[in-house]
Amino acid sequence: MVDGEGRFAGFISEFDILRALEAGDDLNRLTAEDIMAKDRIAVTADTSIDEAVKLMEDKRLLNLPIEKNGKVAYSVTGHDLLHAWIGLGMSIENSMM
Repeated sequence: MVDGEGRFAGFISEFDILRALEAGDDLNRLTAEDIMAKDRIAVTADTSIDEAVKLMEDKRLLNLPIEKNGKVAYSVTGHDLLHAWIGLGMSIENSMM
C-alpha cells in the first residue's frame, strides 16, 4: 500500500486477507488500512537475495515490495528470487527485467 504521494504505507499479504476472513470480517466493509500490516516490510535493490528469501520466510510473504528512491517501485515473488538465484549473480532488481 502506498499513500497519496506514493510513499510506502503498509503491506497486505494473502495471509492478512485470510486472517480477516477467518475472523468473520466482511471484506466488502473493510478498507485496506483495516487489514494491512503497518510495519514497513520492504527491501531495496541492495538487499541480497539471501536476505530477501529469509524475510519472505520469516514473515510468510508471497510477494515482497521493493523500494526505490523512497517509493515502492515493484514487488518480487519467491519465483522471481529463485530465478535470480539460479541466474547466478543477478540482483533483486535484475530479477524483474
